[in-house]
Amino acid sequence: MDAVAIYHEALARAALETRETALAGFYNRNVRVDDPELGPVLVRIPGADAEAMDVTLWTEPEVLEAVCPHVPLAPRLLHVHADPPFQIHEFIAGRRVDDVAPDGKPMPDTVLDGVERFFRSVLRVPRPVLPPVPEGWPADGDARAFAARLLGFVREVRDRGDAAAQGLYSALGVPADPCAALAERAERELGSRPFRLLHADIHRKNMILTDRGRVVFLDWELALWGDPVYDLADHLHKTAYTAADRQRVVEGWERVAPQECLAGWRTALEFYAAYEEMKSAVVDTVRWGRRIGEASTTRERARLGEELRVKLAAAAPHWGGVRVPDGDEVEGAARYWFG
Repeated sequence: MDAVAIYHEALARAALETRETALAGFYNRNVRVDDPELGPVLVRIPGADAEAMDVTLWTEPEVLEAVCPHVPLAPRLLHVHADPPFQIHEFIAGRRVDDVAPDGKPMPDTVLDGVERFFRSVLRVPRPVLPPVPEGWPADGDARAFAARLLGFVREVRDRGDAAAQGLYSALGVPADPCAALAERAERELGSRPFRLLHADIHRKNMILTDRGRVVFLDWELALWGDPVYDLADHLHKTAYTAADRQRVVEGWERVAPQECLAGWRTALEFYAAYEEMKSAVVDTVRWGRRIGEASTTRERARLGEELRVKLAAAAPHWGGVRVPDGDEVEGAARYWFG
């Protein structure tokens, strides 16, 4: 092992040994390490037990290596190590956007302008610089096949649960095939649109407003090659904009998107928004069910139960208007199956 590899592994060992949890994510544990030569860096360590809840295509390092010359608002990758697995990224000094403006609060103009600049650059990353896609991935432009891949993954999530998960799904009215109606919509509503690089996980916790007034977009492990309208829909769903900010972001995306990406895009945006509502209910039924079962106070259980009820209510129209249980019923079912 050369000196550089030894040095980087020492950084990762320091991160592995710390109990820092403030920067923990769903798929990776992120630890700041203050290095005497490099300054602060971020060590990203894969979570050992993170269950896949999203479609994935590439590894994050290969995405960052490809996009950094073309997307100036992405963090620089400094080092990758296979065993033990970790990455070292530049540390972005600043504030997470969810600390600057929590969900439902107006965004600063700096952030909204940064989102528009980000979409402008990511929509123009050349295909040849990106990693290859695996055999069987939807062909460029086939938005219906791309949607079918997304829907197929949600079906896998719905089917793979253990007895407790299946019991909770049934108790809360989540259909055995939660994607049936949306699959029919995709066939009717989605046409051909050239694929682009998608970040596929842009939200307030993955955006840093730097000390110099830039916005940097983190966590590229869910990046995809697919319908560019999906990236916008996913972002809107996860970011909980005010109505005015949402309109501004949508108008900004339309302004910067290449002309060839705009055919039928508003219809596609409505479809992918519905998909996100449905997916959130399926994925979060089990995640929130476990959280309710583990909650230590009545107040916390009630809050989580209401959050899950809202998710189920948003998905219900895509399931034929199934009855939505109230918060107490949601909490009771979760405690029965996961308590």
